[in-house]
Amino acid sequence: MISTKLIQGLNIARSGVYFLESLPVLAFNRFAHPHLPPPAPEQVQLLWKHILRVHEREAGRIEAGAYPWTALDWEKPWQHLRSYAEVLSDGVKVALRMRLNKTKDLGGEAAAHSAETPDYYARNFHFQTDGYFSEDSARRYDHQVEILFNGTAGVMRRSILPPLVSLLPPGNTRILELGCGAGSATRYMAETFPKAKITALDMSAPYLKVAQEKLRAYPRVDFVQGDATDTDFKDGLFDAVVSVYLMHELPLEERVKVLHEAWRLLKPAGVLVVADSLQIDDDPDLNWALERFPKIYHEPFYKNYIVTKLEDLMEREIGTRPDSDFTLLTKVCWVQKGKS
Repeated sequence: MISTKLIQGLNIARSGVYFLESLPVLAFNRFAHPHLPPPAPEQVQLLWKHILRVHEREAGRIEAGAYPWTALDWEKPWQHLRSYAEVLSDGVKVALRMRLNKTKDLGGEAAAHSAETPDYYARNFHFQTDGYFSEDSARRYDHQVEILFNGTAGVMRRSILPPLVSLLPPGNTRILELGCGAGSATRYMAETFPKAKITALDMSAPYLKVAQEKLRAYPRVDFVQGDATDTDFKDGLFDAVVSVYLMHELPLEERVKVLHEAWRLLKPAGVLVVADSLQIDDDPDLNWALERFPKIYHEPFYKNYIVTKLEDLMEREIGTRPDSDFTLLTKVCWVQKGKS
């Protein structure tokens, strides 16, 4: 068993690396948004106190058996450097797109893929090149997100694991992930539940292809292209339905549809777990970060998301109020079907 102190130290060092990598990206953002002042020094200091606390908490979770240390992210240095070079190169294009506020800048293969999706999805979320519609975008995505969150994106995604571990029955469970993207959270679940059959669903064929490449070592994971609001699965098929960072990318009416669909697909006593951004006043110390985020990145539904409490929405739409917990800038809500 790897030392929890070592885990904590490595994760803190990893955050330091991503912080240093973020400095050129911050310069690109200032070019793109010259009138937006940077965060105040005291806000940044408080954020880093939260980051250190989160790494300490994760080490404790691993020590307590909430999930295995193999679920952590261990990048190979040479691959990491190559990925960073690609992120920086693309960062220039992203900054220009930000400056010009180009949110429908999709061409070639990306335009062809986007034509098959709903209008709300066919855009350059975060101003990223190709939106969610190319393999290049999918390969850059995780590194970009880790830079954005100073190396804590994985920690926050792994907040789905403790409620799953505590509520799912042991053995051959079936888990559905809605909006799996490039497959990061999928891998965490596959490491934690080696006997589970996991179905990873996403609307983007290029992102699914990259996820499948990354998860070749996990034969119990299947990949399905589809819309999380309207799947072809039978009622009550899954022991757990999970979504990670999907809800804030959706208009409110689509969030409601996803919740209804997830609830339909759960077995009796099945578990629904939703992890997404914090919302206003979940942690008042971090409200500034939530308010700042959509001013920099193209997030058309985020302002509505942060004021429409997930707990209230889930209670209203599925009839049961979820439990919830916060991990830095992420909230995880979970509810067991048939339990109140």
